[in-house]
This record gives sequence, C-alpha cells and structure tokens, in this order.
Amino acid sequence: KTHADVARVLSLPKKSKDRMKMLTKLRNKGNHSHNSEVLASGIGSLKLRRTAKTNYEGRDYIHCMYCQALYLRRDLWRHVRKCSSKPVEANSEVGRKKVLSLASMNESAQCQQISPGVWKILTGMKDDEISSTVRSDLSILQLAQSFFNKHGQDPTKYDYIHQRLRECGRLLLMLRKDFSIHTFEDAVRPANFDVVISAVKKVSGYDEEKHCYHTPSLALKLGHSLQKVNDILHCRALMTQHSTLIKSTQSFKTLFAKKCSELLSHTALTTLNEQHFNKPSTLPFTEDVQRLHRHLEKKTELALKELKEHSSPKSYSELCKATMANVILCNRRRGGEISKMTLNGFQERDTSPLHKDVAFGLTKFELHLCQHFSRVELRGNKGRKVVVLFSPDMVNNITLLMEKREDCGVMAENLFLFARPHCLTPFRGQDCLRLYASECGAENPELLRSTQLRKHVATLSQILNLKNHELDQVANFLGHDIRVHREYYRLPEATTQLAKISKLLIAMEKGSLKSFQGKTLEEIEIEDNLQMMDSSAESEADAESEVDAAVEVDADSEVQGNPSHLQTGSAEMKQTAKPLVEPTAQSKKSKGEESKRKLRKDPEPGRNKTTNKQFVSLENARRAKKNPWSPMEVAAVLRHFNEHIKKGKLATMIECQQCKKAEDPTLAGRSTQHIRDFVRNRGLTLKKKENPG
Repeated sequence: KTHADVARVLSLPKKSKDRMKMLTKLRNKGNHSHNSEVLASGIGSLKLRRTAKTNYEGRDYIHCMYCQALYLRRDLWRHVRKCSSKPVEANSEVGRKKVLSLASMNESAQCQQISPGVWKILTGMKDDEISSTVRSDLSILQLAQSFFNKHGQDPTKYDYIHQRLRECGRLLLMLRKDFSIHTFEDAVRPANFDVVISAVKKVSGYDEEKHCYHTPSLALKLGHSLQKVNDILHCRALMTQHSTLIKSTQSFKTLFAKKCSELLSHTALTTLNEQHFNKPSTLPFTEDVQRLHRHLEKKTELALKELKEHSSPKSYSELCKATMANVILCNRRRGGEISKMTLNGFQERDTSPLHKDVAFGLTKFELHLCQHFSRVELRGNKGRKVVVLFSPDMVNNITLLMEKREDCGVMAENLFLFARPHCLTPFRGQDCLRLYASECGAENPELLRSTQLRKHVATLSQILNLKNHELDQVANFLGHDIRVHREYYRLPEATTQLAKISKLLIAMEKGSLKSFQGKTLEEIEIEDNLQMMDSSAESEADAESEVDAAVEVDADSEVQGNPSHLQTGSAEMKQTAKPLVEPTAQSKKSKGEESKRKLRKDPEPGRNKTTNKQFVSLENARRAKKNPWSPMEVAAVLRHFNEHIKKGKLATMIECQQCKKAEDPTLAGRSTQHIRDFVRNRGLTLKKKENPG
C-alpha cells in the first residue's frame, strides 16, 4: 500500500472504471515480471490472461506490447485490435504477422539498443525462428543499424536489408543447432574459423561429392556479411577497449582474407559460371513484344474509362499497373527504377522549349519527337542519372491518377508516383509486366521481362552496327556502363561465334586469309562447297540465270518506276530467258550422253554410287523450272541495293529482310536468300563488264 501506483489506485472510488482499469494494469505488470522469470528459468507456472482449453508450451505464449498481458501467439492479433491500453496513433489494421513481430521486438532486450528506424525495419520481418534469432544477437542488430545508416533514406531498400539480416540469422541458427556457437562474438574466434566455414557451406547447400553449391550466391553473400560483422565487432572492441576481442577480430580477418578464396569464393564463383554454360538465348520475339503493346493499349483504354466513370481503388490500380508496364516496355527501363519514381520527380519534369541552337542541327522529324515526348530524370542503378520518356497519352493517364489519388484511398504519406492504395509502397514493375505478359497471348511470355527487353535493344543495336558514340548513347539511356553493355547486353556469344568467327576459321582452313585483308567481319564472304538446302541451291540457280538473261535496266529509271521502260524490259527478258528455261532436245541429248560416258568411265562404281546420285540430283535441280525475276522485282531490289552492286559489296541477311519487308507484296514470292544471291551475282556481272580482261 506504500507503493505510489498502489496508493493511487486505492485513492480512487471503489468499483469506478478508472480504478478497475488501473488495477488491471498493475496486475498485468506484476504478471509480466513473474512470467518473464518463469520463461527464463523454465520453472514455475505462467499467469495467463485467459486460460486455454488445452495445454501449450511456454514458447506458444507472448505478451501484449501494450497491456503486457500473456496470450497465445495465435490469438494475440484479436486482442490487439481491441486492447484498451493501445495508443490512439497506433494502426488498427495491423496484420497477424506484424503484431507478432511488434510483440517479439518489445520483449527482446537487445532491440532496446537500436534506433527507431531499425526497429521499424525489424517489425516488418516475418515472425519465425530466423527473425527471433536476428533479434537475439546484438551483432546482427548492429549490422542492421549499419545497413539503415547507409540505405535508410530509401524505403525500397528495406526488403534488401530484410534479406541480408535473414541470411545472417540462418547462419547463426545453424551455428547454434549444430556447433553450439550462440553468438557471432563467439563465432569470430580464430579457433572457430573452420566451424564457421562449415556452417556457411551447410547453409548454402554444398555438395561434397560434386564439389559445388546448390545456392552459390548465398555463400558469397554470407562471406561478405561475415566480414562486415567482424568489422562491427572490431569497432565495438576498440571503443570498449576489449583487448581479447580486438585480437580475435584481427586474427579472424587475417584468416578470412587468406583462406576464404580456396574454401568458399572460388568454388562458388565456379558454380555460378558453369550455370551459364550452354544456356539458351532468352531474347524476346518481336511478335510477342507487339502483342504485349496491343494488350497494354486495350487494358489502358478500359481502365481509363472505368476510372473516369467510377473512382475506386480497383479502377485506380488497374490504370496504374497498365501505365507502369507501358512505361517500362516503351523505355526498356528496369522495373525497380520506374517503381521508385516519386510524385515530385514527375511534377518537376523539364517542360522548357528546345534551345534554338540545338534545334538547328535536328531534322524536322527529330524536332517533332522533342515536342512529342516529355523527359523525366531519375536515380538509376549505382546512382546513375537515367532518363524516362513519356508520351502524351502516358502523361494524361498519370495526370488523371494524380487527381484521383485521394478519392481512391492513396495515403498522403505515399510519395511514389505509382502508389498502391491504403499503404506506403508502390506497385512492383516486374509484377505488373509479368501479369500482362501472361495475358497478352505471347508464345514466350516468360521472356517478356525488363532485363530481356533491355537485351533486345542492345542486340538490335549490335545488328545495326552502331558506331562507338552511338553505342555510348544507347548504354547511357539504358542506365549502365558501356562495358556492361558489351559484356552482358549484346548478341549472344554463340551467335557471334557461329555467324562471324566461323568465317575466319574457314578462311584459314582454305588458305585464303590474305585475300580478306582490310575487310571487316561483316564484309568477309566465304564461298565454300558446303551442303546446302535444295531451296538455297535453287535460289542460287535462279539468280545466276536471271543475271545472264535479264536486260540492263537503268537504276534511276527503275527507282522512279517508268512503266514503258519496265514493259520493254519484260518483253526482252522473256525472249532471252526462254532458252535457259527450256533447253533444246539436242542439248538434252548431248548432256545425257555426256553424263552416261562419265558413269561408264568410273572404275569403281560401287564406291562412288552415292556421289553419282548426288550429281544426278544436282543436275535435276538445275534443270528445274526457273522463276524469272520480273522488272518490278528487279526495280524493288535495286531501290535498296544499287550502291551495293556498284561497289561490289555483299548484302547482309538483315538488309535483305528489311528490303523484303519494305517492298511487300512485290517481293512476297522471293526469300531473303534469293535477294542476297541476286545482289551478289548482279555485282559480279557488273564487275566483269567493267574489267573484261
């Protein structure tokens, strides 16, 4: 009765609400002290707020962080919703896992030594055995404080901090269960170095027989975390002048620097590199990208109409996700970069007109593009400044989203442009892109991801043979270094080796490498007796016959499409091509006798049987009916390759595909190989006429 709180209770009127409330608070406080001693010692009985029908162990109970009464862990969330001691500013809609995290943090003695920011991060972790291990070790909590000091201003990094802390928690849990090492302070002793390495291998799934890791990246991350924890312990020992711990951390650092490579990192890196061997190409197809574009346009149009008619969190979310996916797809940006875009960043975008001196060097089309798109700068990977372009439709959609934020339940504290209703986080760009990729009907929806789309741009830039300064512009827009662009985002090495380097190897084998001096890999053409497909052989025969039979049509008049000239050329072509298509009976007879004589002269017919069959089939293929090039087709090809023919330059398959697509339907009946052979043979014919000797 002499205690101040007890005296205050006794001074209140009996059976009053205030007296009952204070008595309950005092009982809970005393029960909390008693229960804490019982749980620590394992001896005695617990004082429960509500007795359970069945028996439970002590770890199944937890104290309320507000009133300190003891409840079952599974029932605590129900009590917290109506707890009379809960402060007014506390969130009433906290989920079950968040309630358990808050209660566990409140009971942890170590967590009382950390800042409120780290406290907030730790309460967001899933409440399980790993998070309990994290909260019980001071070294891991100081590691969390170190991460918060570095990344605390960026809420999008909180998941990264959770991941790193849980990795350390898994390692410490393994040390406790299998090796009886309960803290990282004990783990960094030099005598325990081999034990720590064994625990890292066990957590990472090391296979002793195959000498590889199931999760090699985890082994590397744990190695970095161990170094960081050791540095934290060393700094703590220096500040407290703990000489034994100072020597232990110094020795552990030396051991780790000298032995980590052979025991951990080398094998982990080897496993990572081997996983990339014979890995198939993951570039998306243009048709799938077009399907995704069309699907996003439909989704955006429907969501825009719905939001204008009915302002609801669902319609807001649909338009927000569709617009975000469209921005990622059009700009080939990383999903995380678009997700982290802030409201102020979009509102403060540069809307000033183009400088006159700069506009002087641009074409009319480029000037129109500058006026058409809006440009927003944001922070990209490794702090780089990256640019995002917005079309007028995107700007209109985002403007509507900004107007409807309050009506659709977006919190004022949520500063993200693509904010989620009723929370402080944005929509995830990768999730939005994955959702619409699976809905658009693409043949390979798993390839429609931001990384693969960025590789798609980089690969096309390689195919187009952009110059170095142009590649720098592409790399800067994509938000990475030119070295990263060349090493990770370019055409797959298999394609380069098959299509480019193999030409050099064939030239070396044939001894004709000197003839290609001064030429690039694109200009080198190897004529080898490789076994070709029948269609390829036929197209080559067609092109050769047409070069010999076709009339010389003036390139300028063909490009202009002179009808009378084309008609005259057509008549002459028919007359010239007729003997080539239908040989006379006499020529047929002479050729047949000649082939028979060759067969009779063969001394070993059995051995060359296959060769003779191939020879006959090749003769039949050459005697097949030809498909003459019409004047319209000739003019269409010359519109694109007139300079190639004059300079004797070979056309690439990409150029032929572009020509075929641009001249559709004139060249619908010709393959890209037909076009390529035509350009080559026309160039050879022109070269022979210019140099008859």
